[in-house]
Amino acid sequence: MHFWIPEVVQLIFEYVYDPGRTKEDNEGRIAIASLARTCQAFRDPALDVLWAQLHSLDALVLCSGGRRVNDDNQVVWERPLYDADWRILASYAKRVHTLTVSPQSDTWDISTMHILNCFPLPGALLPNLTELNWLSDREDFFPFLHCFCGPTLKTLMLSPIAWSVRKCVAVASLAPSCPVLENLTCWAHADDSSMQAISEAVVGWKKLKVLVAGPLNERALTHAASLQTLQSLRFSTSSELTPHVLEFCSPDALIEIVAPTPLSLQAFMQNVHFSIERLDLYCLLYDDHFPHLFFTHLKACMIHPEKLAQLLLFVRTTSKEDTSNESFILTSLMLRPLLSFKGLSVLDLAHLCTAHLDDTFISELALSCPGLQQLYLGDQEAWLIVPLLTFDGVRSLLKHCRQLSSLGVFFNATLAGDMKSAAPVDAVSPKIEEFLVGASPIDDPVGVAAVLSFLIPKATRISHCISEESPEQLHGRLTKWGSVKKMFGIFVSARKQSWEQGWAEGKAAAEKIAVT
Repeated sequence: MHFWIPEVVQLIFEYVYDPGRTKEDNEGRIAIASLARTCQAFRDPALDVLWAQLHSLDALVLCSGGRRVNDDNQVVWERPLYDADWRILASYAKRVHTLTVSPQSDTWDISTMHILNCFPLPGALLPNLTELNWLSDREDFFPFLHCFCGPTLKTLMLSPIAWSVRKCVAVASLAPSCPVLENLTCWAHADDSSMQAISEAVVGWKKLKVLVAGPLNERALTHAASLQTLQSLRFSTSSELTPHVLEFCSPDALIEIVAPTPLSLQAFMQNVHFSIERLDLYCLLYDDHFPHLFFTHLKACMIHPEKLAQLLLFVRTTSKEDTSNESFILTSLMLRPLLSFKGLSVLDLAHLCTAHLDDTFISELALSCPGLQQLYLGDQEAWLIVPLLTFDGVRSLLKHCRQLSSLGVFFNATLAGDMKSAAPVDAVSPKIEEFLVGASPIDDPVGVAAVLSFLIPKATRISHCISEESPEQLHGRLTKWGSVKKMFGIFVSARKQSWEQGWAEGKAAAEKIAVT
């Protein structure tokens, strides 16, 4: 690859000062500004780098006749802008590719927005802007949002805290201003009016790749789900939103759904069809109990359940009492529909209580989903319920799921006699680098470390989720799993050294026999 001198200069300048790396790199900024004044060859590349990303509008005001005033160091224009001022402003504005209107901009004088709205030259104010992060919640700024949303805009982030009529009007009418938008993030608490406003904007964009929004109406969801360009869709729902028929048929897209509770999520899914490969489901809290038919409904939603490659279900626990609530336990019967998801490579139930999954079900899961690469079952919460799963189930997973690289399980780590004497060779995992045990019961840390060092010799991380603040009955497990972490590496090294020594002795013996 060959570069012209200006391109080489620009690459050097980007290394010296990268505003994406740090907003406060004053030394780098000063160095580039000094280089811009040295000669014409350096001027344009230096200015391109300096103006590529703006974190406020101050620079635009200062370059065109504005100045800092009052104790707040506020930047304003104190006189009208004439043709020469506008042309100077435009010469710098064309270099801006990313603009962030931060919460700190709430101190700006509103006159700045009014004057920029009067931009008299042909074309957009920021003609090459590709990313706009509108993080201010200031209501009187929102009507000027369209000034910055030009035909080149690809990424837009909005984060309103509270909605109003003016904000809704501004958002609803955005699509014609930036028709080629690819990435939209507008995750905020929404009422019916704001949901309709966001939805109105969404249906106007035909090339969306990433959409992160709060609640959307049925029309917007249908539109987003039909986009061939879609790569990721995240939205929130409730039991009140029950579309007649909603189909998600973008096989390459990640679909993420956020719901208040598992029951409300189940209600939403009753008239939804998925023909996708990746599905992440999030619930903000539990109902009084976990719905027994949740996974049955989920299976019914899948047009081709065997093609689902990634499934995540997260439910937030809100108190320590939740970790001992048996109404939240997932049983083998409840999870049996998952055996139809034969193409799974990622199954993440890390935050759910899987205490009643037994060795038999885990063996069936391993046989049904041999392509699993990441599996997490109850390993991210300090559950106080005794798990049914034992080392036998873990061994079955390791034996049949040979692609596993990361495994998290809540299980009873008490060692049976046969496991202490000789762990099965066919269960040694060649790929597991991470083993997560949650708050698993354990009695013999030395024995567990020895067995694990044999079963998962390539693991670089063994971790638990027990903290000093966990209930007192877990403190013993905290100490014992801490000992396992310390001893694991020692056992692995000892086994490796013993194997290498044995191999060398065997080779020497074979060579001696060959000579004689």
